[in-house]
Amino acid sequence: MGSIRQRTKVLDAVAMVMLEQGKVLTKHEYEKIGTVPIRAGLVMNFFGSWSRMVSIMENSLPKVWAEIKEKESPTPKPVPPKPPKPAPKAEGKPAVKPAVKEGVNGKDI
Repeated sequence: MGSIRQRTKVLDAVAMVMLEQGKVLTKHEYEKIGTVPIRAGLVMNFFGSWSRMVSIMENSLPKVWAEIKEKESPTPKPVPPKPPKPAPKAEGKPAVKPAVKEGVNGKDI
């Protein structure tokens, strides 16, 4: 492992790359970027593992960490509540038709 000053510079460089990308990168994602200031292997030399570097970044650079997390999952704007739908109006019951039909002269058929 390197000196504290070198580790801090490496940590700052990796944090800036993550801030530009807008999320906490895995080692594989970091390597895929291509042109980075510090190679992933050198980061591993200084910190031992990628997860250890990420946890040290979280504790050592809380402001940068908060910015990365904010870009990673921005808070959605509050949606205004929709006005309630009016209650359906109760329709009158249909008239009951007589079961027996009446004839022409008022007599049952």
